[in-house]
Amino acid sequence: MISLTDLQHRFGFTSNEVALILFLSVTLMAGAGIRWIRSADQGETAIPPDSAYAASDSEFAARSAVAAADTGAPAPRTHTRSFPHKGPLPSASIDINSASVAELVRLPGIGDAYARRIIAYRDGHGRFSRIDDMMHVSGIGPKKFQALRPFVTVR
Repeated sequence: MISLTDLQHRFGFTSNEVALILFLSVTLMAGAGIRWIRSADQGETAIPPDSAYAASDSEFAARSAVAAADTGAPAPRTHTRSFPHKGPLPSASIDINSASVAELVRLPGIGDAYARRIIAYRDGHGRFSRIDDMMHVSGIGPKKFQALRPFVTVR
């Protein structure tokens, strides 16, 4: 077994570095022990913390599949959420040609500033002819647009 002095001499660690390694090792072991005890107390029926978003993820997956079927594009990945949003996601697609600031801020990744940019672009350049035109709005690139695509429409 390697002693602390062997570790210190072998790798050239200072005594403070060896103390830090010892502290981190003990902390890691204590955390693993606590996690093991908690999982044993909860049993096999414990709900993993990742499933708390199952409802919104399934809604996103369904909308993405519909959007992909309409455009012929492959459905985006559904296991991650790129942008936080305020409040519930819109239950119906939002028409970006008639939406107000209040309606636009319900979209994922769209705050007050982005909503005002969308409206300013619409006022300055005319109605959007297709939803891809949203990428002409300052700050909306391909990644943000992909997060918005299932929730917007152009009528």
